[in-house]
Amino acid sequence: MKPVLSLTLIGCLAASALPVVAQPLQSFKDLALRVNLDDRLRVEDQSGVKTTGRLTRLTRDDITIQTDAGEKHSTSEQVRNVALRAHSLGKSALIGAGVFAVLGEVAVARNGNAGAAPVGAAVLGAGAGLAIGALIPHMKTIYRAAEHGASVPLSRDPIGARTSLLEDLALRVNLDDQLRVEDQSGGRTTGRLTGLTADEIMVQTAAGETHFTRETIRQVAVRRQPIRAAVLIGAGAGAALGAAIACTGAEREECVDGPIMVGALGAGLGLAVGALIHRTTIVYPEPEKRTVVSPAISRNAVGVRISRRW
Repeated sequence: MKPVLSLTLIGCLAASALPVVAQPLQSFKDLALRVNLDDRLRVEDQSGVKTTGRLTRLTRDDITIQTDAGEKHSTSEQVRNVALRAHSLGKSALIGAGVFAVLGEVAVARNGNAGAAPVGAAVLGAGAGLAIGALIPHMKTIYRAAEHGASVPLSRDPIGARTSLLEDLALRVNLDDQLRVEDQSGGRTTGRLTGLTADEIMVQTAAGETHFTRETIRQVAVRRQPIRAAVLIGAGAGAALGAAIACTGAEREECVDGPIMVGALGAGLGLAVGALIHRTTIVYPEPEKRTVVSPAISRNAVGVRISRRW
């Protein structure tokens, strides 16, 4: 099993590093609903120079990222491509399941045994692929300038032509996010984000699409599931448990396979747990942050107490 597992992991690692083919945007103004503040981006200018950093500011006309050398500011006319660092959990799981299933079939044919070996191998492969996909990021191109060098105009401006409070919201939510919108009367509506303009937000609910204007919104919260974190925790815990079981006994033939197999099962369990739980964060209006500095005096010491509330 050791060569089989090693070759499978190498295959999953190589496949996870491949770029994800997807149709990138051709409108710079639509970029705000594909990224969030602090996302890791790679910005390529018209001369081909690529700069990687953390997103700190994005408007309809320019983008700013924080790099190791400082802030890098680019206008929409200067940007050729924008890529987002992401993790392909589903793709890696499918690759791992497919590779393990094929190897399971080969093992069955070689040993002459029948049964559900390919199915079990596919389950392990899916878990191994999940762990690798959650651990190794890739750069996904989300914006590419049109051939003539200018963005293709949209019929609907997602950020808005003028400054609005919802302009900040665009960098805290993405299209298809699950939102909870509370209006001024206290009524709450939960649904999927389908559109955002300077004055209006559109949410798809079970009863249809609901529109909220800027004046009627009291609060907006986004619901996200910690799937990647849960997969990593499950894989790490499983690998540690597998190592404790396989590497501490008298027979240590499975010392390499044990952490991989149990870690793969742990990654699958983490996926299930991450899909069941969610975290709701208020993104509009931005929560008030306060920093309070006060003296701290005791019998034996004098100091300063700093507290931050958000």
